[in-house]
Amino acid sequence: MVLSLFRRDKQYQPSEQIADYTIEKTLGEGRFGICYLVSDGQKKPYIVKQLKRGMLKKAGAKAWFEEEILKSLQHESVPQFIEKIELEYFFGYVLEFKEGRTFEDIIYLDKHVFEREEIYRVGSQLVEILKYLHSKSIVHRDIRVPNTLYDDQKVNLVDFGLARWINNEKYRADMDFAFLGDFLLHLYYSSFELKGFKKCPWYDELELYPKELLFLKRLMGVKQRYTSIFEVEHDFFETFESYK
Repeated sequence: MVLSLFRRDKQYQPSEQIADYTIEKTLGEGRFGICYLVSDGQKKPYIVKQLKRGMLKKAGAKAWFEEEILKSLQHESVPQFIEKIELEYFFGYVLEFKEGRTFEDIIYLDKHVFEREEIYRVGSQLVEILKYLHSKSIVHRDIRVPNTLYDDQKVNLVDFGLARWINNEKYRADMDFAFLGDFLLHLYYSSFELKGFKKCPWYDELELYPKELLFLKRLMGVKQRYTSIFEVEHDFFETFESYK
């Protein structure tokens, strides 16, 4: 790697070039990197993820997990790894562009209310994605509303920066279940109206059916946590059986 760790990270502006790609706009910035929407010479859209030098220095070998993991995956709801860009002034990845807006924007900007039928459609897709990842011995560890896209009823899961190979010690499959539970709670809360000033735990203030309540408590570890995605799948479809 020829990247200098002592040069400050440049944030690219629209119309600037990174290798063979033209910046269209910045999509977001986090502690580890900056994501851009870019286009190639044929105007085809891609995502470029610029990794920050400080993160590369601090993370060491961990910085390579996202590339390694994405290269091993072939799933319609997961962005494909296209290529690595390694220059003196830039280090990052080019990823497949996935359509959709984040659930974070849909919930908090659009104020969209998710009814149970739609929660079922979204949740069933996430369960299927997790089944695939876990079958490949991968735990995502970051299934959150900013990292999930929704487009015309299709769910895509992005940002594999925290994903790891499952070793049943430090990295376990059941780590994804609390993230899934928290994600689903965001959907339930989209229709919640606070009455009064007293805030209660989610399992007291949300109006949930008994099966929903037990399912979410087990995902979140309030009750005995699920041990496999197959248990999660079984109870998910039992919980939402009327929406199949």
